[in-house]
Amino acid sequence: MREGWRSAAANALPGLVIVCLAGLLVAAYYLIPAAAAYLLGLQNLRDRWGIWFSMAASAIGAGVIPGLYLASIGRARRGRRAVVDFVFTCLVWSATALVIDRFYVFQAWLWGPSVGLSIVFGKMLLDQAIFTPLLGIQIPALGFRFRDMDYDLPALGRALREDWLVKVIAPMLIAAWITWIPGTLVIYALPLSLQIPMFALIQCFFSLEVAYASSKM
Repeated sequence: MREGWRSAAANALPGLVIVCLAGLLVAAYYLIPAAAAYLLGLQNLRDRWGIWFSMAASAIGAGVIPGLYLASIGRARRGRRAVVDFVFTCLVWSATALVIDRFYVFQAWLWGPSVGLSIVFGKMLLDQAIFTPLLGIQIPALGFRFRDMDYDLPALGRALREDWLVKVIAPMLIAAWITWIPGTLVIYALPLSLQIPMFALIQCFFSLEVAYASSKM
């Protein structure tokens, strides 16, 4: 658990700054016609490409860009294993985005299209208190644990039996909630077609910040 608190403390201020900037972008969407027109372009892309947009945006934002950053400063693995890890990381984020995209659609069906304050808070609570611990965080946790164990299934099985929730999930949740509780409030304040683009934007900058922090360790 101490690892989770250390990670949360390290990422708290940058994460909240990212969310505040995203919040300003949401305000601009509703108040500034030029900003709305720009975001409408992202909305059109999301509507046109559907789930493929979600998967690609997450793979690029959370996988490709941070991976290239770490490679550029010499903190990534080299050789064939580096390529395997890079591709696998992108696939994990794509799979995560697929599930999140479908969950956002479910939320829109369940609560309706309103962006009223009570609806936004309700969506955030269902997201962060139920969906994220039970499913949303499990996919990257399993994927990256498997990767870090050199793709050894028996080793992953042992890890799942040895305090998986305490050693892996709880620290990840502590770190993630700092950014994603306010982050999902920002996301759910937008129409459905803009929620995944905003998610990908926050995820990209947060992943870059985490990559930068890890490069200094």
